[in-house]
Amino acid sequence: MLDMVEYLDVPFVQRMLLAGILASLACGVIGTLVVVRRKVFLAGGISHTSFGGIGFAYYMQHLGLTWFDPMLGAVLFAIGAALLLGSEPFKKRYREDSTIGALWVIGMAVGVLLINLVDHNRIRVLSFEAILFGNILLTSTSDIIIIGIIMSVIFLFILLFFKDIEILAFDEEYAKITGVRVTLLNTAILILTGLTVTLLIKIVGVVLVLAMLAIPAAISNLFTKRLSTMMVAASVLGLLLTTAGNLISIELDTPPGATIVVLMGVAYTLFLMGKSIYIKILSFRAGT
Repeated sequence: MLDMVEYLDVPFVQRMLLAGILASLACGVIGTLVVVRRKVFLAGGISHTSFGGIGFAYYMQHLGLTWFDPMLGAVLFAIGAALLLGSEPFKKRYREDSTIGALWVIGMAVGVLLINLVDHNRIRVLSFEAILFGNILLTSTSDIIIIGIIMSVIFLFILLFFKDIEILAFDEEYAKITGVRVTLLNTAILILTGLTVTLLIKIVGVVLVLAMLAIPAAISNLFTKRLSTMMVAASVLGLLLTTAGNLISIELDTPPGATIVVLMGVAYTLFLMGKSIYIKILSFRAGT
């Protein structure tokens, strides 16, 4: 067996770790906005809608458009769902939770239907397990480039509009009063959420996306309410937990996506318990 140092010299392991690091940084930022604005369910709707995009891409390949990459299909469907959910007329006319639920199941159904219509002898299709639960081991150099570009766009957007985003994140009504273009900014954040979700599909799959997007941000939210600090802490936590999860999965020969999510779940539980104990100690000292 190879030891850990030797593993790090293997190209696909290097790509695996780099993809995890880049995605962790991106979802640390976007995940913070999702958690602070209580839009975790919305992010789940977008992620499951993108499954339909993956199925659509494979069906386009089946029809002869071999250049139509599954990641492109996921991006198109994720952005489409984000634009639909972010449009002001749609939000006023329909209940957001009902729409998200409908998109959630329709996206999954469309994906399953279209993938089953594809000639698997002619088109190389990932297994449902790989799509739903991820397979970061299959990350290619082109995937790394795409992830890097999307991450750069996310960071540039946050840097340029951070003050407006901070106001919007904590008080949407005040943001409207102060002249922030709320609808436009909301739509942009939803689109970036869709792009981030697409990044995570490669790593943890459609089903486990919410964990990687929400858990590091939820942990950081236990200890700080400052948006910039939360983003940094969530990014660092995500990076550490994702890298550790990848290394553990190599050592134990377990699915990387599931290993990462379980590790994040354990970390969240421990931090919750730790904070609860800390609060009880403070209360006991205050009472004595």
